[in-house]
Amino acid sequence: MTRRTDLSQIGRAWSIAMDMSVNLLAGGLLGAGLDWVMLKLFGWRSFPILMLVFAGLGLAGGFLRFLREAMRLNRELSREWRSEHPPDDGQE
Repeated sequence: MTRRTDLSQIGRAWSIAMDMSVNLLAGGLLGAGLDWVMLKLFGWRSFPILMLVFAGLGLAGGFLRFLREAMRLNRELSREWRSEHPPDDGQE
């Protein structure tokens, strides 16, 4: 593996980690924003229920995207490994 490929894989790993973090943060901010809008428009406080619900949805979405990306990378690396290491036919 070349150094460029190693750096590419490190970049992918950081991308996956940051994506999950951003989804959680966005979910929490969306929930807090909706809670604030409901307080201003309707005058009633929903407690932090909406913030918790949307933070949970953000976390679930981030985790799902993380799993999909991890499975895709696993398939890609498995294909590369199989092409570099053909099966032994037992004749030596």
